Amino acid sequence: MGYSRRTVWLLCLVLFTSLVCSNAFAQDPHPQSHQESISKAQDQKAETTVPEGRDAVEFYPSPTQSDNDPWRLSDEFVQYPVDPVERLQPVLEMGDPFLGTGPIQPGIKTPTGQMLQPTFLLFGTFRSAFQSYEDGDENTIEWSNRLDLHGDLKLSGTERLLISMRPLDRENGNYTGYNFDPNKDDGWQEAFNGRLTRLYFEGDFGEIFPGLDPTDSGTLDLGFSVGRQPLLVQDGILLQDIIDTVGITRNSLVFDGVSNLRITGVYGWNDINRGNNDLPDNSNDNSAQMFGLFSQADTAWNNTFWLDVIYTDDKGDDNAWYVGAASTQRFGMLNSTFRVNASIPEHGDTPMASGGVLLISQLSTTVHSTDNLAYFNTFWNIDQFSSAARGRDQGSPVANLGILYSPVGMGRYAVPLGQPIDDTVGVTLGYQMFFDGISSQLILELGARASTKSQREEDVLGFGARYQRAIGKHHVLRLDSFAAGQEGNSPAYGLRTEWMIKF
Repeated sequence: MGYSRRTVWLLCLVLFTSLVCSNAFAQDPHPQSHQESISKAQDQKAETTVPEGRDAVEFYPSPTQSDNDPWRLSDEFVQYPVDPVERLQPVLEMGDPFLGTGPIQPGIKTPTGQMLQPTFLLFGTFRSAFQSYEDGDENTIEWSNRLDLHGDLKLSGTERLLISMRPLDRENGNYTGYNFDPNKDDGWQEAFNGRLTRLYFEGDFGEIFPGLDPTDSGTLDLGFSVGRQPLLVQDGILLQDIIDTVGITRNSLVFDGVSNLRITGVYGWNDINRGNNDLPDNSNDNSAQMFGLFSQADTAWNNTFWLDVIYTDDKGDDNAWYVGAASTQRFGMLNSTFRVNASIPEHGDTPMASGGVLLISQLSTTVHSTDNLAYFNTFWNIDQFSSAARGRDQGSPVANLGILYSPVGMGRYAVPLGQPIDDTVGVTLGYQMFFDGISSQLILELGARASTKSQREEDVLGFGARYQRAIGKHHVLRLDSFAAGQEGNSPAYGLRTEWMIKF
């Protein structure tokens, strides 16, 4: 049945009137219904609750603010109930004292609304060691020195500029000190240099521009860094080097089953050392470019999971992909980490990039009723895994599995089990003991490695020990020794004494 035009207009008028009336009723400042009275009472109750987050803190209070404001921080100094511990002072500090007490400087407000409270710290570590290494007919005895000097210009809690130097030695083993043996090179050695080992700036977009997201509810909390900086991926297995890079990090992402997810994108363009440190000196031109995507997640399965991907672009034939995955968790009293890392060259194996898979298991436990730690680490390198980049003084991809695989980082002192790891399996069994609280510690370690190729005689067995003791607040005494025997070769021995000063 059809409707006349008058009827249609009448229906439209009724509908329009109904909408207007309903809208007016919704905006009536004096609601009369029982339900609306309840809502008003709830709103009044909400107004008396304690404010949270930024509502409870006035970052830039008005000069006319009343001193009776219940949320204003008190200006009265209250003595901490525990006797303060004497703080360690850096060799140079400007601005608020590092880890100090008392009032802090008011700061400087930037045009973007950020508050800056600049401080500068100059600190570092000086290491001096007498070390001897004997491997068959070759014997090395030297007095080696290393100085790591850092300047930290902290602009705020999230922004800083860091600069570092290593003026007494270099990553290739050259050092300042004295060589006693071999005789052909004996005498005073110099490796003075002014090269910057680190120079980078890091900050947070959301803190630099707080006005863009005053409630911290958006996605502007992006951390970033740019400059020459250290990169450590998969505990140094996939990547461990100091590279000119720029990186952006998004942190605190939450999903079902994930309490925190962190994602970092990185681009590196200079000083990329490739080839697993197996290449001769000056054979790496560091001309590669690197692209990386790194992620870390804390999951509902009570573990932390890593997934990292790197691509290196290097003259075509040396291009390669690198992938790493790891999981850290506890099984009762057992701490465990399992890692799978792979290197995948695009055009077959080259000296810069070789293909392979490295499997690693790390197990440890704290011995009952003590602070001592027992650990058992193993690795299996299938084919010829290579890291995306490794610093010249960082050893092999398994350098962090124990003291027998780890370089000392100064001079020419060799790594006890530091031979190339192509097609090998290895194990370390260690025990770390603490004395006088944590003032001193002793590590005893047994390690072995063997080739998975029957035609290669590369089996090695080694024993290492390390003793460290803190003396005062700035000094550490360290003693290292090892003995290792390789199938078909003479045994190797090492002994070193190091004095470390932290300032």
